[in-house]
Amino acid sequence: MTKVLIVDDESPVREAVKLLGEWERFGVKAVLEAKNGLEAKALIEQERPALILSDIQMPHCDGIELMEWVHDHASFSKLVVLTGYDEYSYMRRAIQYGSFDYLLKPIDPDVLNDTLSRALADVLKESSEDPIAQIGTYIEQHFAEELSLQGMSERFYLSREYISRRFKQQYGVNLSEYVLTIRMNEAKRLLETSRQRIYEVAQAVGFSDDKYFRKVFKKQVGVTPNEFREQVQRQA
Repeated sequence: MTKVLIVDDESPVREAVKLLGEWERFGVKAVLEAKNGLEAKALIEQERPALILSDIQMPHCDGIELMEWVHDHASFSKLVVLTGYDEYSYMRRAIQYGSFDYLLKPIDPDVLNDTLSRALADVLKESSEDPIAQIGTYIEQHFAEELSLQGMSERFYLSREYISRRFKQQYGVNLSEYVLTIRMNEAKRLLETSRQRIYEVAQAVGFSDDKYFRKVFKKQVGVTPNEFREQVQRQA
């Protein structure tokens, strides 16, 4: 599922980009938002967006710091600088950290969508050329099924050792940890948005034993599934 993250401390800017982007045309299924670099880092680690549109001047962690972090820790994401500061020094730093492009505010719809088209086409091309990215996509689409290193080896005709090494390099975690993260994120979504019973949520995310699911969920999230759902309801 292709995701895009918009990072800007000004809510009207984020809303403008969301409205102007032709997301369906480019196959984008989720447009995420963060108001500073700190929030962005957490979302990038959790959601792994294909593309990041980031402002430069932000509190707590600015765009330059975020670019440096993405360069070092999230090479799976492309980054486009989104700023009102037309200064060569920013453009130079953006190029230094591998920014795909540089857009000036106020945003021109045609320029934005041209950039989105080129950036996301580049992402698709790279993904099609990278078998490890294909494995990551397969996991995202089949997380409720039985998934194992051996199974991926047989499906993608790659050795277990190669997958294990490259997957850790590319995703920062091993394959089983990535599967667990995807399942926990989906479990939280279901607990937030549905009335399914806990055992039904467990089955929906690939756990045949709901007691084991409860144990794993508490270890990963810090609270039981019921407690998580109660917290969400209280905050609503």
